[in-house]
Amino acid sequence: ATITKSKLDYEGRRQVYEIEWYAGGKKYDYEIAVDTGEILSSAYDEKTSGWSVSNSSNVTVSEADAKQTALGRVSGATQKDIYEWKFDYDDGRPEYEGKIIYGGTEYDFTIDASSGAVIEWEAESVR
Repeated sequence: ATITKSKLDYEGRRQVYEIEWYAGGKKYDYEIAVDTGEILSSAYDEKTSGWSVSNSSNVTVSEADAKQTALGRVSGATQKDIYEWKFDYDDGRPEYEGKIIYGGTEYDFTIDASSGAVIEWEAESVR
């Protein structure tokens, strides 16, 4: 299987993981409760046009390393301060997108999954 999207999100007041991957010519979408691990929803689609396993070879930066890069820019923030996280392709370029909320500020960012470079960074007060 090749994971193409993983995102930490909220469904109402409940934290969930949204995960998308491809295996055996099918695209799978799952929503999993963070607190219990319960699978809240699942679906698959056999239409996979436009996606290629070869695209995943461009990813050289791990999710953990990308998260550390983002957290390194927000002094004092930890994993629990990451409120959104997903892996996606933008015009064929693999990237991680996320949101950190810490100290009254919301940070939205994009990290290139090939180079590890921060390609977008925005900070906004949320008080």
